[in-house]
Amino acid sequence: MKSVVLIDDDPDYIANLSKLVKSCIEFSVVAETRSGREGILAIEHFRPDLIIMDIIMPDNDGLAVLKYIRKRCGEYNPYIYVITAMETPVIHAILEDYKVDFISFKPIDAEKEVTGILKNIHMLEPKKIKPINGYIPLPSYNPIDIIVSLLDDFKIPSHLMGNEYIKTILIFMLDDPSLKRKVYAKAAAIYNCTSRSVAANVNTAIKACMGSEMYRTEFGSAKAETLLFLHHLSSIAKKRMQGSTN
Repeated sequence: MKSVVLIDDDPDYIANLSKLVKSCIEFSVVAETRSGREGILAIEHFRPDLIIMDIIMPDNDGLAVLKYIRKRCGEYNPYIYVITAMETPVIHAILEDYKVDFISFKPIDAEKEVTGILKNIHMLEPKKIKPINGYIPLPSYNPIDIIVSLLDDFKIPSHLMGNEYIKTILIFMLDDPSLKRKVYAKAAAIYNCTSRSVAANVNTAIKACMGSEMYRTEFGSAKAETLLFLHHLSSIAKKRMQGSTN
């Protein structure tokens, strides 16, 4: 029987997912976790055969979990199944770099798609690879790391929901720089909230970082208009990405 750790911040979704996995007698759910941090703790303790996880979550997102597995876990090499609503070329590239085994993009027919993948995994042998220098090499750069570093430079408090919204919005903008106010609706669909809530929280984040040196260098002392702020951050992130690949 293969052990499974579930990582998703939506309590209803994870409850349904757990019920579905438990209905497959070949699998045992050993932990249901609601954040990246909880997921990492469960992985450390259980070393499951399979991790089913989301990407956008509070308190360390799914990409932080992937980085932990690839860098800190030595020869431990579980199957990883990502189920996320973040279907963008940037996310595709990152998941490929982290060698995620299976990917589904919400909304999905969970009973059909998840069950099919579980049957596939059940037939597979445990993965065995020999890491180089004690860990599996990570991608040379990661757009999410660059975005997180940028938000840190602007001193946008990580506990603010606006920080999470800006991070997600910048991913969309890196893929499509022409996005304007539609980007609020795209982010709202990911977080199951309204466009107005996204915009309001981004505004709160902007106000919180106006005293930072980076903000004053880029925008001066006046409050930047929200879309101008987001597009400017997207431009900075893209320049940093280009510098990372040189």
